[in-house]
Amino acid sequence: MNTVVLGAGIAGLGYASKARGNVKVFEKNAVPGGLCGSFIIDGFTFDYGIHQSFTAIPEARKLFDNTDYRCYSPHAVNLYYGNDIPNPVIYNLYKFPEEVRTRLITSFKNRAKDIVVNTYADWLRTTYGDEIKSMFYDVYTRKYWTVTSDEMSVSWIGKRLTEPVLEKIVRGADKKSDEDNYYASEMRYPKQGGFTSFLTSLTESLNIVCGKEAVSIDPDTRLVTFTDGSIVTYDNLASSIPLPVMAEIVRGVPENVKLAASRLKWTNLSIVSVALNKQYVSDYIWDYVYDEDIIVSRINKPGMHSSHNTPPGKSSFQFEIYRQGKEKANATEDVDSVICAAERLGIAEKEEILFTDHQQIPYANIIYYNGMEEDRDIVRRYLESRGIKLIGRFGRWEYLWSDQSYMSGVRAAGEG
Repeated sequence: MNTVVLGAGIAGLGYASKARGNVKVFEKNAVPGGLCGSFIIDGFTFDYGIHQSFTAIPEARKLFDNTDYRCYSPHAVNLYYGNDIPNPVIYNLYKFPEEVRTRLITSFKNRAKDIVVNTYADWLRTTYGDEIKSMFYDVYTRKYWTVTSDEMSVSWIGKRLTEPVLEKIVRGADKKSDEDNYYASEMRYPKQGGFTSFLTSLTESLNIVCGKEAVSIDPDTRLVTFTDGSIVTYDNLASSIPLPVMAEIVRGVPENVKLAASRLKWTNLSIVSVALNKQYVSDYIWDYVYDEDIIVSRINKPGMHSSHNTPPGKSSFQFEIYRQGKEKANATEDVDSVICAAERLGIAEKEEILFTDHQQIPYANIIYYNGMEEDRDIVRRYLESRGIKLIGRFGRWEYLWSDQSYMSGVRAAGEG
């Protein structure tokens, strides 16, 4: 029995590790790992975005515990026009003038609680109040999701955002909160090799062929064709390829399914990695940037995850810029914007920069626009009816964390 897995990200590797028969994984990139991958430049280790493990799923812990890791508290900060506000903002309003604190707390107390929640904007109004919504969450939504809160649904939220308590807000308006208010109290990260080291036990044991991008899938003849003209046959097929791409390369897709797939939206991610010729010390592992005139949404500090990510006496940062769909980045403009942001935020002067690296990742996050779930389900139901198992963030088209992506592959393999 031939089992073919398309995509060697964490979901594909999870599926392949549990699948039966002759299992082969095909990956279009030069190395496995997908979004959980890492790369090294001149002794500096970077990941493709901010990654840590905080899973409580036993099966996922088995995988991550194969790697020597360090634990730390998930301290993040919100950068707001010169203010460094510990995360979450709602519990650290002490940084603002009294009149601002009063306005935000009053808005929270008077928030609408009886409206029907149909959109993310509705959820923000009923959860935080109009003032906190407009001052913080609406701004960050436009930067990170590339849409407005009115355009988004709510099915993605889960435990990702803080459900506020008035007593904690009031205490945090007086002084810094010492409580653990994040969705995870402990983060884990490999001591060496970047986040992708968590996948080493899988990549070393599985049959993975890189540099193989699928361009045609025929469910009737059970054939997959790749860009180099090679063809493989399968008895079982699992895919983490993004649904919009699958709707294009699977033969015989009905027009209504193609139409639903064409409506799906996502963000791409430009990562500007910066190496500094100095040791940068911070209390925070990553930053959320709220300044609307700074294009960067988040800033990661690889050396804060592991000292092995940077050479001695050096430090590094990764700046994230999100765009929608297939919008192309101008690498020179992005790098220039990042250098200006680094100087303005007090991170580094231009002469302290050893090098910069720009990479654009074509798929970063699923945009949960209103009606997305219906469009997604149309595509998923059809592909699954053709015997294709859909796994991972982009194969399932869900906002999955790394452990959830891994488990989507593991569970799909267990279904036979």
